Amino acid sequence: MSKTRIEIEASPEPARGGFVLNLTADAPAGWQGRSVSLLLGEWPLARLTLGEAGPVKAPLDLRILARREDYVLHIRDETGAALDDAADWSLKGEFFEALRVSPENFLDKVQLHHSRFRSAPILEMAAHAFYLNHPEAEFVLRAAALTILSHRYLEKPADSLSEAETARVAWILDEAGTAVPEGAALVRAAEEAGSKVDWRHVRWTVSLATVAAHLSLYDESYEPALSFFELAVRHTHLVHYAKVSALNLVICAFAGGIVAHMLGKGEQAKTLLVQGVESVKPIVQAQDLMENVWVLGDLQNVLRAARQSYIALVRMKVIETRVSPPVIDDNAQIETGQVKSPLQKIILSGRVPRLQAHLAEYGAR
Repeated sequence: MSKTRIEIEASPEPARGGFVLNLTADAPAGWQGRSVSLLLGEWPLARLTLGEAGPVKAPLDLRILARREDYVLHIRDETGAALDDAADWSLKGEFFEALRVSPENFLDKVQLHHSRFRSAPILEMAAHAFYLNHPEAEFVLRAAALTILSHRYLEKPADSLSEAETARVAWILDEAGTAVPEGAALVRAAEEAGSKVDWRHVRWTVSLATVAAHLSLYDESYEPALSFFELAVRHTHLVHYAKVSALNLVICAFAGGIVAHMLGKGEQAKTLLVQGVESVKPIVQAQDLMENVWVLGDLQNVLRAARQSYIALVRMKVIETRVSPPVIDDNAQIETGQVKSPLQKIILSGRVPRLQAHLAEYGAR
């Protein structure tokens, strides 16, 4: 005997910390007037009276969702008894889709720009739920989920994170601390075996290392940040496999170089900053300049970051320079704003006073 089909649709609208769901339910006569409660894990989401006209508004703060169990939807009656198997629940809308993202549809729903969820909170929820629900997924998907989550927090004002958001960032960094070396090991294994390197392993190792490095700066964790920056730069010779990683490779060389210099690691600073300059060669060689205009725009950003790496080498006195003819003019100063990355925003937020003071010592602006 087939179960009664009951449709519940959820339409989200933005709200501080998450969104408000507009929930509507359509049920046959035998279920009209019955009360059902929706829960995410142990968190009450909404109570619906089936067949009642008009949507029920249900606010959801994403910051309370921390565990795998928190993303499990439960349907209960007024006594608290489970109704999950009592009917054929047809759950519609992006909110419910985000709870069900699988390895098979992750790229379409969460990663690819042209097809992924348009709502930023829904995208965040989908990435987090996927990562928790699918620890068995391949490295590429897990790293992409962590990278997408990281971007959500790097997009927020760096000085505005709540206690719960700060805890989420710490969790992301813990996970990245395992995932980034995992990706690097996959790349290294292919190289040592003389096999073709999987471009996805390069791309997502570099991407995750880049965002994790910048998030590490939020509490002045300079040593972990430097480790992430250096690990990303280590893959510069593979840019022909992952051309999309080009800019990340240079901004990591620049940021890693100035952090290393601040930490008194002169040789590491020199290596990273020189790599930031020299990386222009393999990056340009890897590109098809006639592929699309985005390629040239990306190369402009690469060159700006490489130029700042060169200026940092000179202004921080990492390399000796001749006076005549001069290698740079007097007006050329370190300008973090010329590097298309989160670094300047983090500096201006006041979260890295030690780095800010170090840059100021060398005339940065």
